[in-house]
Amino acid sequence: MKVTGGILLKFLFSVVGIIFIGGFPVLLSGLGERELRVREYWQSVKEIVYALFHTGDLTYMVIGGQKERDLFPYLWEPIIYSLIVLFSAFLLASFLSILLTILTMLFSERNRNRIKFFFYLFEAIPDVLVILLSQLFILTLYKQTGFLFFEVASIATEKIYLLPILVLAVLPTVQLFRVSILSFESEERKDYVTLAQSIGLGKLTILTFHILRNAIISVFFQSKKTVWFMLSNLFVLELLFNIAGITRFLKSTLQPKMFTIAILSIFIPLFVFYTVGEMVLSKKANKGEEI
Repeated sequence: MKVTGGILLKFLFSVVGIIFIGGFPVLLSGLGERELRVREYWQSVKEIVYALFHTGDLTYMVIGGQKERDLFPYLWEPIIYSLIVLFSAFLLASFLSILLTILTMLFSERNRNRIKFFFYLFEAIPDVLVILLSQLFILTLYKQTGFLFFEVASIATEKIYLLPILVLAVLPTVQLFRVSILSFESEERKDYVTLAQSIGLGKLTILTFHILRNAIISVFFQSKKTVWFMLSNLFVLELLFNIAGITRFLKSTLQPKMFTIAILSIFIPLFVFYTVGEMVLSKKANKGEEI
């Protein structure tokens, strides 16, 4: 009961914080005149709260547009599109990083350090460069072979998923690899690993059935930073791939109500994902010392 209450309290405080942040543009809109528009800010916060309880009545207007549109059900499509790309890329990056970590741990310490150094250098590549190079590579292959392996841009009648997911997963894979390799090496020095080695268990068995179950907890908790990094890249990705996602919607309207609802549409699925993940891993994934 206490755990549930703590989760609900954390969720409530987070939502309230997002609501207050959603009104910041109004508060700071008077900086050019050297004033904070506190009264207008509180009015904006009230409008945001009202909008959250009356989403069916909401309309929005695209910047430069002349016609108002109903927010729902229109907004569901870009929300779902962005979440599919985001979560698919995250799960792919998580799988690849763990796989690369296990393979790296099978090498000697000298060769392991070389592999880590290579990945650390790769992490310095800008995300925009990764996106542009991927598109250029696909277009070059198409020019040479006449076969388009991946669609490089989304259009109104056809959504693209595979290439954006692959591109969005590249740098997060490297980031999660850095975290997981440190966790694996930390676990490798513990007594239960020495015990497992003494009874003749192979290195691959120890890595996959014992170290992994302990190290994955640390990787999961620290992956929150990676998800925030992916969210910052999602806007660039949607822009360059012409994806009609939620971050593109944010670009099209600057209304505090719309901004807050769009942010909540991303925050709530992530909050549920990490809350459930932490509960499951806390119960099941910390049994690695059992041989």
